[in-house]
Amino acid sequence: MNTIANSLWVTKETARYFVNDLTVLADGNINRDYDDQYVQSGAKVGNTVMARMPQRFTVTDGQALQLQNIYDQTVPVTLTNQKQVAFGYSSAQATTELDSIRQRYVQPGAEALANAAEVMFFQGVYRDIANSVGTPGQTPGTQTLYLQAMTKLTDTATPLRGRKACLDPAAMQTIAGANSNLFNPTAVISENYKMGMFGRQQLGVDEWYQDPAVPNHTTGSFTSCTPVVNGANQTGSTLNTSGWASGATTLNRGDVFTIAGVNSVNPLAYSSNGRLQQFVVKATVQDSGGAIAALAIDPPIITSGQLQTVDVSPAANAAITVLGATSAVNGTLAATGSRQSFVYHPDFATFVMADLVKPSAGAEATVVNSRALRFSIRMVEQYSISSDQLPCRLDILIGAATLQARLACRVWG
Repeated sequence: MNTIANSLWVTKETARYFVNDLTVLADGNINRDYDDQYVQSGAKVGNTVMARMPQRFTVTDGQALQLQNIYDQTVPVTLTNQKQVAFGYSSAQATTELDSIRQRYVQPGAEALANAAEVMFFQGVYRDIANSVGTPGQTPGTQTLYLQAMTKLTDTATPLRGRKACLDPAAMQTIAGANSNLFNPTAVISENYKMGMFGRQQLGVDEWYQDPAVPNHTTGSFTSCTPVVNGANQTGSTLNTSGWASGATTLNRGDVFTIAGVNSVNPLAYSSNGRLQQFVVKATVQDSGGAIAALAIDPPIITSGQLQTVDVSPAANAAITVLGATSAVNGTLAATGSRQSFVYHPDFATFVMADLVKPSAGAEATVVNSRALRFSIRMVEQYSISSDQLPCRLDILIGAATLQARLACRVWG
């Protein structure tokens, strides 16, 4: 019996290629979810699901019961991104040219959807990550930077097992070439050579891979200035600052900086790591007369309790050093584009797919989903009697959110 290219066949074929074309979103590389609460009615753009954060506790001494507060922290994941590709073919092609449809339409369509999903994911989460190593605009060229990234993850109690590295292709080429002569097991060196990529289980990372969809971040800029904290004993998610170049300072969302004397804290031991805490700018801002008041930052400055992030509140006039600036005192920052690579644990962020609503009339709609593989793709097809064509569209409904930014580190290059 001949197979005909109906909507179910096309959707299944697209789903197969889509799953195989994923890189950072491949199963196991990131916290993935297929939300089956919409399996009957279908989801719509704007629907929100809630991801629950793990509890953080402090350990107490003695036999006496010491109840602690329960912080039910949740992160909303809004399904705001509907991606689609559309094409058409004739009823004759659907009957006799399955391989042609697969090669000309289905495979490229699935590849385009997979790439769009990964771009959306990166753009949705990377600016939330404060941990950073490297220099903007300079491709990382040594293993030292990746070891520094691993140290940052360990400082923030990231699990040792399951760590991944997703690199810009140029960064992958550089690190693979620079380490080709290391005294490694023959099988590992062979894998590096054959694949042109750094192998698995090296430098404390379980798996290395490259992805051309990694984002490019452009830093803000300022002329010569000495930015400082404006006022002592500040805590929370905003910071009053001054000393910026008047009328000539822009900080972009995703820029990273440190504050003199403010160190990170291990979230399990609640002890200072003795290394400066990095903060990320949460919204693009410009100075007002050399001051930036209520600069939105993450992580928030919390000096005690179960959610502690730093060892002390910044002192008045504590120096601020922006990543990429020439110095903290009389430094400048040029707007610089930088490809972002990542060393991370899969639980740092989540990617969600959900079933789209099926049209009720006028077209044939098919949804292929899998809770095990965590995906959902809808195809809608409508016959045109005037041209004997079958125009159709393939859609996915997706969302992404950062869960625990401390479990990831950006490698600037």
